[in-house]
Amino acid sequence: MKKCFECETTEDLHEHHVVPRSRGGTKTVTLCHQCHMKAHGRDGKGLNHSRLTKEGLKRAKERGVKLGSHAQTAGGRETVREANLKRGKQTFDRLYPEVTTAQKELEVQGIKPSSRAVANLLNKKRITTPSGKGSWQSGQVIRILKRASKEKK
Repeated sequence: MKKCFECETTEDLHEHHVVPRSRGGTKTVTLCHQCHMKAHGRDGKGLNHSRLTKEGLKRAKERGVKLGSHAQTAGGRETVREANLKRGKQTFDRLYPEVTTAQKELEVQGIKPSSRAVANLLNKKRITTPSGKGSWQSGQVIRILKRASKEKK
């Protein structure tokens, strides 16, 4: 049975690289969550995980590794940011009419079209959320309406 190398507990175990992977390490020791956090400097001791990640990325760039992902487009390459903006616009264009229709339906029924009421109606009508999963939340409705007000300016 595995146990923490440091405190010998058998609960919530992790594998910790003795020499960080970013520095070429391959061997691990078993540590519990608390000891693993100490090893990564979460109590003022040990190595800073953020610094190690930055170091690893820097070394990868030096080796010529291309970092970041790009989406292919018909006319060449598109940055991740551009692809995300385009996807966000498509999602907005698909959902804004649904949100405004729900608002109007609530007004016709004499119900104040709050973001919560709109979200509930969209869930009732089984309209997919921006992510395509889960149920509508008032914050999603608010973000769509804020985007609409920005685009009108």
